[in-house]
Amino acid sequence: MRAVILAMSLGLVGCVGELDSTGGNNGSNTGSDTGSDTNSVAKQKYDSNVYPVLKSHCSGCHMSTGPVGNVTGFVTPDVSTAHMTIVGYVAVVGNFTTATAPVLLKIQNGHQGIVYSSDEINKITDWLNAEVAEQTGTGTGTGTGGETPAAATQRLMAQWSGCMTKALFDAANMAPAWGNMTANNNQKCMNCHATGAEGFIATTDSTLFFDVISQNKYYMLQYFSVDGLQDPATAKMIINTKSFLGVSQGQDPHREHPRFNSTTNNGMTALQTFYDSVMAAVAASGTTPCGPSKLTN
Repeated sequence: MRAVILAMSLGLVGCVGELDSTGGNNGSNTGSDTGSDTNSVAKQKYDSNVYPVLKSHCSGCHMSTGPVGNVTGFVTPDVSTAHMTIVGYVAVVGNFTTATAPVLLKIQNGHQGIVYSSDEINKITDWLNAEVAEQTGTGTGTGTGGETPAAATQRLMAQWSGCMTKALFDAANMAPAWGNMTANNNQKCMNCHATGAEGFIATTDSTLFFDVISQNKYYMLQYFSVDGLQDPATAKMIINTKSFLGVSQGQDPHREHPRFNSTTNNGMTALQTFYDSVMAAVAASGTTPCGPSKLTN
């Protein structure tokens, strides 16, 4: 089962029931605000250059109105909601850097045997760089201090993974807190996410839970994100509160997700405890890694 979960990113098995009543709400929100910004250069690049490419190559399986096999429905029928939908899925865009965006990495690895032209790949890369530039305020997507946001993201996530331990995870009560956490309809998180469905894992199986978020960067990004990429030298890992907020409020493309309090709950209490302990380990390690990165992708 672990091998299956660690392989999932764009192709995710959905939960049968309320979460999937429209067939297109798999994944978790990145918290990006660019989806509603009509003046966003990144949005313009996506709408004009990338959306036609993805609609042509990906709509057969990933159309939001009916994704095949309940995989992530990140392609909309028309461009009006296209950008808002795709930026809502960490499982598709990562943190927009070329080091984490599955939409680019899958394509480069020959996803489904589809060959993309160099022009198409360049358009996707250009769009992702524009997203990073708008988020970091760099204007170029390259950051400052000689390290790119993509390289800084890889470095920080590798370090974070190396400092995450099962002992700290268990001491924070992560598995019971998240697996048993309930939404307003009394549905537990693990009812739909115990095996990593929708790009998010929450289970009382402590070993499985820890292995997934410490080894798979897309699942790690649901809980933690990289902050301060405008200056990669001082960037750091933070709790991804935006991800939980977007889903908890049913923001597009998660309208069908049961509502829940994303700030005051046992899961966030456990996550804060886990974050603090891992951050303490990072600080204590200094320039020496806590241990080798556990990331497998």
